[in-house]
Amino acid sequence: MVSLWLVLFPAWTGMILWAAQEQRNTAIEEAEAFSETLHEITMAGLTTLMITGMISQRAEFLDQIVELRNLNDLRVLRGKNVAGQYGQGTENEQPRNRTERQVLETGEPFSELSEDGNSLRKIMPVISSEDYLGKNCTLCHTIAPAGSVLGAVSLEISLEDVNRDVSRFGIEIYTVAVLLSLPVMLVMYFFVKYFVTRPLHDMTTGLQGIAEGDGDLRHRLDVRGQDEIGRASGAFNAMMDNFHDLIARVLDATRQLTGAAGDLASVTDRTNAGVSNQRNEVDQLATAMNEMSATAQEVARGAQEGAHATGEAKAAAETGAEVVSGAMGKIEQLAAEVQRAAEVIAELGKDSQQIGSVLDVIRGIAEQTNLLALNAAIEAARAGEAGRGFAVVADEVRSLATRTQSSTEEIQAMIERLQQASGRAVKVMEQSQQHAQSSLDSSAEANQSLEAISSSVITINDVNTQLASSAEEQSAVAEEMNRNVTRISDAAEGNAQAAAETKAASEQLSTLAGELEALVERFKT
Repeated sequence: MVSLWLVLFPAWTGMILWAAQEQRNTAIEEAEAFSETLHEITMAGLTTLMITGMISQRAEFLDQIVELRNLNDLRVLRGKNVAGQYGQGTENEQPRNRTERQVLETGEPFSELSEDGNSLRKIMPVISSEDYLGKNCTLCHTIAPAGSVLGAVSLEISLEDVNRDVSRFGIEIYTVAVLLSLPVMLVMYFFVKYFVTRPLHDMTTGLQGIAEGDGDLRHRLDVRGQDEIGRASGAFNAMMDNFHDLIARVLDATRQLTGAAGDLASVTDRTNAGVSNQRNEVDQLATAMNEMSATAQEVARGAQEGAHATGEAKAAAETGAEVVSGAMGKIEQLAAEVQRAAEVIAELGKDSQQIGSVLDVIRGIAEQTNLLALNAAIEAARAGEAGRGFAVVADEVRSLATRTQSSTEEIQAMIERLQQASGRAVKVMEQSQQHAQSSLDSSAEANQSLEAISSSVITINDVNTQLASSAEEQSAVAEEMNRNVTRISDAAEGNAQAAAETKAASEQLSTLAGELEALVERFKT
C-alpha cells in the first residue's frame, strides 16, 4: 500500500506541475499577443484623434482603454522629435525610468515579468513611417524622418487572475488525484490481498470454483501424474496462465485509457475556458472598433460640411474682390476728376492774380487822372472866366476818375474774395485728392486681403478634402478590422463548440473506459 502511494505521488505531482506551468506559459503568450493588439488599437485611436483635430482628448481615450480588465497601466510616451515639435506634454507622457528612456533612444521593444510573476510590463516603440496603419506619419510629425522613433507605448498587464487560476487548477487537480488515488489503492490493496497474496484455497474446491464462474483466474489444479486427469489439469493450468496474462494486459491498457481520458477532459476544460476568455476579449474589441468606425464617419461628415462652407466663403471672397476692384476703378476716376478740378481752380487763381495786376494799373491811371483833373481845375481857376469851361471838363474828369477808382477798389475786393475762395477750393481739392488716394490704397489693401482670404479658403478646402478622404479611409479600415474581428469571433465560437464536443467525447470515453475497467476487474488475477 505504501509503496504504491510512493509511486503514484511523484507521478501525479510531476504531471500536475507540468500542466500548471504549460497553462501559465500559454497565458503569458496570450498576454504578449494582447499587449501588441492594445498597442495597435491605441496608436490607431491616437492617429484618428490627431487627424480629426481632437488630440487634446487623448487622456480620456487612454483612460477608457485602461478600464479594460487585467490592464493595470497604459501610457503613451513622447520621443525627442515629438517633444521638439509639440512640447514635452503631460507628466504621464514623459519617461519615468531608464528602461523607458532606453526604448525611446534605441527603438527596441522591452518585455519583462515582475519578480512576483503577477504582471507583465511591455514597452513598444512607435516608429515613424510613411505607411503606418494606412497613414503617413511624416505629414504631422514634420521634423521626424521616416524610421525615427516618435515615442513608445508603455503598458502593464495583470497576471494575478491567471496565477490564481493556475494555483486553483493545481489544487483542484491535486485534490482530484488524491481522491482518485485512495479508491484505486484500496482496490489494488484488496486485489493483491485476495487474488495475488492469498494462495489457492482449498484445492479440493478448485474445479468447482472455476466451474461456478466466480472470476478467480488464480485457481490452478494440482497435476498429479500424467494420466488423463493430470494432462487435463496441465492443459487447464496453461490456458489459465494465458488467459491471466491477457486479462492483466487488458486491465493495464484500460487503466491507461482511463488516465488518458481524464487528461483529455482536463485539457478540454482549460481549452474551453481559454476560448471563453478569448471570445469575451474579442467582443470587447468589436465594440471598440464599432465606436471608432462611428467616430470616423462623423469626422468625415464634418469635413464634408466644412468643405461646403469653405466653398461658400471662397465665392463670397471672390465677389468681394470684384466689388473692391470696381470701387478702385471708380475711386481712381474720381481722383483724376478731382485733380483736373484742382488744376482748373489753380489756373483761375493765377488769372485772378493777373486781373489784380491789371486793376493796379487801372487804379494808378485813375489816381493820375484825378491829379491831372485837380491840376486842371486849379489852372482853370487861375484863368478866371476864360477857364470856366475847362474847369467843368476837369470836374467831370475828376468825377470819372473817382468813380473809376471806387469801381477798381470794389473789383479788387471781389478779386481778393475770389482768390481766397479759389485758394480754399484748391485746398479742399487737394484734401479730396488725398482722401481719394487713401481710399484707393485702402481698397488695394482690401483687395489683397480678399485675395489672401480666397487663397486661405482654397487651402482650407484642400485640407478639409484631404481630411474627409483620410476619415473615409480610416472608416474603411475600421470596418475591415470589424469584419476581421467578427470572423475571429465566429472562429472562437466554432472553437468553443468544438471544445464542448471534445469535452463530451472525452467524458463519454472516460465513461466507457470506466465500464471496461469494471468489467475487467471482475476477473481476479
